[in-house]
Amino acid sequence: MNKTLTVIIFLLFFFPIGVCAKPLLLVLDWLINPDHAAVIVAEQGGFFAREGIQVNIISASDPDDGPKLVAAGHADLAITYQPQLILQIIKGLPLIRIATLIDHPLNCLLVRNDSGIHHIADLRGKRIGYTSHLDGTMALEALLQQAGLTLHDVQTINVQYNLTQALLTKRVDAIINVMRNVEPVQLQFTGQSVKIFPVETAMPFYDELVIITNRHQIKDPRLVKFLTALRKANDYLLQHPEKGWELFSKYNPTLSNELNHNIWQNTLPYLARAPCSFDKTRYKALMHFLRARHVINEMLPSERYTT
Repeated sequence: MNKTLTVIIFLLFFFPIGVCAKPLLLVLDWLINPDHAAVIVAEQGGFFAREGIQVNIISASDPDDGPKLVAAGHADLAITYQPQLILQIIKGLPLIRIATLIDHPLNCLLVRNDSGIHHIADLRGKRIGYTSHLDGTMALEALLQQAGLTLHDVQTINVQYNLTQALLTKRVDAIINVMRNVEPVQLQFTGQSVKIFPVETAMPFYDELVIITNRHQIKDPRLVKFLTALRKANDYLLQHPEKGWELFSKYNPTLSNELNHNIWQNTLPYLARAPCSFDKTRYKALMHFLRARHVINEMLPSERYTT
């Protein structure tokens, strides 16, 4: 959190509040990666500039930083996940979704191909690493239920952000909270082939990555320009994926390598085709799922979480 706030103070110093074209501050959910393709292409390709806005993009040191900063009025936009957004709003944070970057679950459970685990039922008695209680144990519990198992039938271990290393070193037999477009590619580059168990086989579809703002800021005219640029950039990269990759890798040259190019290609099928569209039925289905598992105790009307 301190690192994120330091960057914000730095940006505010160089872009004073009093200037006419005040930049929008967007906080990512994590380090820059191909999941953020549309945002980075919008910036690097000049789509934001052509709409007459400036967007300052910063990475977060914790996925929860962005929503907290937006709720407190210290940032204009943030990237978060649909399940977390629902929880954050129920907790009273004044947040609202305005767009979707990834409209498909990416979370999955991974096992090594040499582990002897071929079905979810084979997880009985196994050690499973996770990072987030909500995304991890909730999705894991749903997967296990399909095989007639419960969390009591496995050993869950919070390995923080060392998931792939825990799997490679055999500290755990399986990992969840990994994105199917990233970690499997990383593991394959080390020579370790894996089997993927998608979470949506056991729970409703949901938007993996959404862009949120403070609901009290929803009439800010810069947001319409932001969404217009985002849509155009998204259309561009879907039509020209390799040119999009060139813009992305130019924005952050440290990511310009074969591994991240493969991750980019694996991410393209999951990008939202229409970032501003909204599936009310899908959101309701996820809330019913969360309520049935006592994660939430109320159903939110759509105007509470989207516009």
